[in-house]
Amino acid sequence: MARWIMKENDADIGLMAGVLKISPIVCEILANRGIRTKNTAIKYLNPALQFMHDGAMMADMARAGCIVLDGIKAGRKFCIYGDYDVDGVSGTVILHKALAGLGADCGYYIPRREQEGYGLNISAVEKIAEYADVLITVDNGIAAEAEVACAKELGMTVIVIDHHEPAYIEVGGVKEQQLPVADAIIDPKRFDCQYPFKEMCAAALAYKFAEYLHKEAGVDFVRRDEFLIFAAIASFCDVVDLVGENRIIAANGLALLNSERRTNIGLNALVKARNLEYNKLDTFDIGFIIGPCINATGRLESAEQAVELFLCDDFAKAEQMAQRLVELNNNRKDLCAKFVEKTIASLEDAELDKVLVIYDEDIHESIAGIVAGRVKEALWRPALVFAKSGDVAKGSARSIEQYDIFAEMQRHKELFIRFGGHKMAAGATLAVENIDVLRRRLNEVCTLTDEDFVPIVYVEKELELDEVTFELAQSLGVLAPFGKENKQPVFATRQIYTESIEVIGQSGTTLRMSFRCDSGRRIRAVAFNSVKKFAAMLAELYSEEVCQGFLTGHIRNLTVKLDMAYHIEINTFNGNSSLQLRIVDFKF
Repeated sequence: MARWIMKENDADIGLMAGVLKISPIVCEILANRGIRTKNTAIKYLNPALQFMHDGAMMADMARAGCIVLDGIKAGRKFCIYGDYDVDGVSGTVILHKALAGLGADCGYYIPRREQEGYGLNISAVEKIAEYADVLITVDNGIAAEAEVACAKELGMTVIVIDHHEPAYIEVGGVKEQQLPVADAIIDPKRFDCQYPFKEMCAAALAYKFAEYLHKEAGVDFVRRDEFLIFAAIASFCDVVDLVGENRIIAANGLALLNSERRTNIGLNALVKARNLEYNKLDTFDIGFIIGPCINATGRLESAEQAVELFLCDDFAKAEQMAQRLVELNNNRKDLCAKFVEKTIASLEDAELDKVLVIYDEDIHESIAGIVAGRVKEALWRPALVFAKSGDVAKGSARSIEQYDIFAEMQRHKELFIRFGGHKMAAGATLAVENIDVLRRRLNEVCTLTDEDFVPIVYVEKELELDEVTFELAQSLGVLAPFGKENKQPVFATRQIYTESIEVIGQSGTTLRMSFRCDSGRRIRAVAFNSVKKFAAMLAELYSEEVCQGFLTGHIRNLTVKLDMAYHIEINTFNGNSSLQLRIVDFKF
């Protein structure tokens, strides 16, 4: 059962509403999120590109710009080395199009997940050195000390564009960063980088670099909209904090994607292949429909397919390529369902460690991160899932907010052959015999408590049901797009009686409820993946017979008194829009 925590603030909500001319409830949400001044509120409510900082403030931005622009003039050959996820693919597309548009002789390289693993590898560096003079990494490279050194020894100039945490050592309690010997490193997480905003994904950094290059070259940034869309897609899919400049990129990129301008043939083909509609695309469509298709190429085959799709200028060819991405994603979903169910089932009756470290030789290494994420969500504790990869184990980690997985794994970096990541997610390669050592070490020093293993629902405000209106749902739209650190607001209503409850959906896991307000108005609500929980509560409160009657549809007009936490949404179906609650948790 989740813990509900009511957010509190001491702001003058009436004053805020008067100054900003918006709903007091929206003002209360802003105050809950630390937005208390007129200027910060205006920037939040109007996430315009003009509020972004100048990319020239980033450490090594000018140095990297000189290397590229001078290299183009000198006829040097460039290679962009990306990653096989949405962020790496998007960053590769942005940089390739930017450099090619400025006249560069430019190629790209995406490693194959199973054969090469994440990031730079010596074999690939040696191949690239045969034809390229300048190597630019994107979404990797910050931890590739040996590989960057190899590239330098082979005569290449190296630029690293990455958003991951640099490695560090502690000397006398002071952290000293360990950076590769690249000619330029663009990563706001460098200790010496003065750029005010630190949390951009790699594709957003690629966008900033492309913008800087065009400005320095004195060339119109004609692909700004296209690049901004890819930076937004990567921001959603890489689950970066949607605040500050990330919010600006996400909001503007999503608006451009929904506009009538079709900036990228390959992306248009993928939108069509997934039967999505422009003007209606939202964060769910990007994060759970478009993004997984891009990721599936890197998981099951080669992410170069996704890059080729977004560089394609032939729509007929792009349609075929987009369809292949959809097929791969369907295969990936089947594979994930099998191993997620197996892994969670294996843990249900076990005495759980505080930090779960799982090794399964049968798991496809490409889905280890997805399995780790699902295990983390189901059991609400940090999860590391490793798969057999040749003679070693490769895996991914996913964490809860109270546990910095990168910092904890960093303490034991001598166990890893390769390792990198950030607070909430990491990836690693290690010897199979070191898995149990890692499990023991992580759990011996883990300070998580039982309370930390209970999911938290943060509630913005308690409402009477009559306060929940279509107009309120519309006014909440100014807070979008939603994501990490800018989550969709959750409200709570207590002691409300249901009018009807039924099971809907092909999978039989969704509840549909209706409630009657004091004013007589009816409000409908849905609760996804909640039938099992509701049935168990019915059996405990009434009887197994009542529970079975409900599950079989013989009992529908159940009246139970609930406390419920929910999102307020507008549901549009067949051109008609109506108010709907999406329940995130409920208690009898």
